[in-house]
Amino acid sequence: MPFLIKKIATVIGLYLLTICAFAQAPGFQAPKIAQGALRSDFLLLRDTLQKIHAGLYRYKSKAVLDPVFDSCLATIRDSMTILDFYALTKFAVAAIDDGHTNCRLSRDVMTDYVAKVKVFPAMVMFIHNKAFIFCCRQNASLDKTELLSIDHRPMDEIIQRLFTYIPSDGSIQSRKNWEIPEDFQLLYNIVYGAKNSYAITCKNPVGEIKTATLQADTIKNFACAGPFTRPDKYLKLNYRPGNIAVLTVATFFNGFLKTTGENFRHFLDSSFQDIKAKKTAKLIIDLRSNQGGNDNNGEMLYSYLTSKPFMYYASKETVKGKIAEKDNPDLGLQQPNENNYKGKVYALINGRSFSGTAEFSSILKSNGRGLFIGEECGGGYYGNTSGDEVMVTLPNTGITARIPLVKYTMAVKKTGVKDRGVIPDHIVYPTITDIVEKKDSQLEYALQLVQKN
Repeated sequence: MPFLIKKIATVIGLYLLTICAFAQAPGFQAPKIAQGALRSDFLLLRDTLQKIHAGLYRYKSKAVLDPVFDSCLATIRDSMTILDFYALTKFAVAAIDDGHTNCRLSRDVMTDYVAKVKVFPAMVMFIHNKAFIFCCRQNASLDKTELLSIDHRPMDEIIQRLFTYIPSDGSIQSRKNWEIPEDFQLLYNIVYGAKNSYAITCKNPVGEIKTATLQADTIKNFACAGPFTRPDKYLKLNYRPGNIAVLTVATFFNGFLKTTGENFRHFLDSSFQDIKAKKTAKLIIDLRSNQGGNDNNGEMLYSYLTSKPFMYYASKETVKGKIAEKDNPDLGLQQPNENNYKGKVYALINGRSFSGTAEFSSILKSNGRGLFIGEECGGGYYGNTSGDEVMVTLPNTGITARIPLVKYTMAVKKTGVKDRGVIPDHIVYPTITDIVEKKDSQLEYALQLVQKN
């Protein structure tokens, strides 16, 4: 076994042994499942991934991924609880480095866990690989503070560890920051063990260091209204001083648009007609937290931003082979819209700009059509594996795995890095104060930048 692969397997083994030592949670009666049943479930997951996941080896070769799965399987030496086994599957799936591939506990198990198990009693947000307390009902003075340590463990160590369970395309960290808040309490308990109390160290917005002890509690007792809600409209156009138009595209998914009575094509057509009529010279496209949707909506948007025919997708393929252009018109040469915009374009992106939004961002970037502001795009520059998908339920544990079936490759110019998303020309992160107080400092920065250019 090559040294690097042997080293990876050793590190994985140490991680997984630690999980099994700490995963028990008081009050949560999870029966142990026999070794044979667990191995059967894990082998089913692995076999299904190898048979149908078209992008399984996009970022890591088979020679690198096989030791990961071998180490996880070898850890199943005896009966285990569902939580122990869930940690194994989540770790293995995240190791693929594919943001569309994930696994979840069954709804019944998760509902039981949330109702009965006491966890870290504060809502935590993550910004640029740092943790911040969004709200803490036990001690409101901790709101908007940076969380520096829990039980004397530095947060950078905790974050690095927990990130290994969060799937993301390639080496992209920005999406992990947006995804981990949903799983933080569960993952922390699984990896470090459920506690009755937590000794924490924080730093408030003016730099003062504070210490506190928080009592573990069930989620229903400390949850507060989250910072993000679904908009009344996903597609918006407004104007700002300086002859600037702001086009908000919060989804490419027609299913969401149907619920709000919106039509993507009609919106773009009327918007660009209006932008043209007003002789708008500068356009900001806000793509933050747009997690993608229908393939051709990204193509459609780009057709309004170019005056030349263009390729969008270089290829789409399944494990059976490449999809032919005659079977999918998205693979052919695309034409610009006759009402296309010729002014300056700026794009706002963040770690939740994913899937179809990452695809659109890649085309915009590759063709030099826009300047990017915000944080690294949450999806890979060269494409993703998504489209049709299969939900696999492991019969002995009830854990479900989402497996995408189509490998997308974008028609983009090559860069020096193969495993990252579009990196903004101007990197701007929100602060925890921005999020709590609903201030949009990223848009404000973009408006100031655009007004000067």
